[in-house]
Amino acid sequence: MHGLVEVGRRYGLNLKDDPDEDSGLLSTVRGKASELVGRRPEPGLVLLADLRHLHRVAAGVSLDWELLAQGAQAAKDAELLALAQQCHPQSLRQMRWANAMLKMLSPQVLAS
Repeated sequence: MHGLVEVGRRYGLNLKDDPDEDSGLLSTVRGKASELVGRRPEPGLVLLADLRHLHRVAAGVSLDWELLAQGAQAAKDAELLALAQQCHPQSLRQMRWANAMLKMLSPQVLAS
């Protein structure tokens, strides 16, 4: 994230280097896990819904990295392009993980 903050400053953006600890994806996952432990009546369906949401968010982030890379190429900003190329694979990994979990869990959840 630090690299994006530095590049953002060059473009007049004031990005936070350290997001709030309770914000973001990890916080959402923790909250949903807490709900599941709380014995909700439909935990499997909630889990599938959360994994679908996670996949959509990761897909959006992946697209954002691709767009940023395209913009960096057009602006001939080698540093920003390198940053986008470095960070984009993480969002792709998150998408693949969520997709794999959905494929693994959905038959069990939907058949029960």
